[in-house]
Amino acid sequence: MYFDFTTFPVLETERLTLRELNLNDTKAIFGLRTNKEVVEFIDRKTLNNLSETRAFIDRISQLTTNNKGVFWVIESKNNNQVIGTIGLRNFEDEEDYAEIGYELDPSYQQKGFMSEAFEVVLKYGFKQMELKTIEAFTHKNNTASISLLEKQKFVFEPEIKDEGFENNLSYRIKA
Repeated sequence: MYFDFTTFPVLETERLTLRELNLNDTKAIFGLRTNKEVVEFIDRKTLNNLSETRAFIDRISQLTTNNKGVFWVIESKNNNQVIGTIGLRNFEDEEDYAEIGYELDPSYQQKGFMSEAFEVVLKYGFKQMELKTIEAFTHKNNTASISLLEKQKFVFEPEIKDEGFENNLSYRIKA
């Protein structure tokens, strides 16, 4: 399984543009990744400042450059604001597998934006990348995320554990 993200795959929906992350997004990404509602169910190190955010953006850019992941900024076509992120990574050749991760600004939640982003990313993953399985890990108490995954036809996989994250549940969708 080889991917080439040299030409970054910009994806469009009716209301959204999913585009490559860049340093101009530093303040928006810092705001998103430090928002208490966004990170409530995510076990990760919180960014402390814009310098750490720029380093995070550099790491993400390297993943893309090395074809180890693809990470989109979700931008509203209405106001050109960054409202979230979504990405595919942790590719596994044997299974034609990727893991999906996502986050959305709370003021845009419950309005169908993440469903819209999911649909175009899943289509890209299954059609262009020829993935067979996409997996999401979500916290057992994150009912909004669980509802989103079920709406997108992901299936709960109780036997799969997210190593090091005992509160996470696995959901998978197959092509």
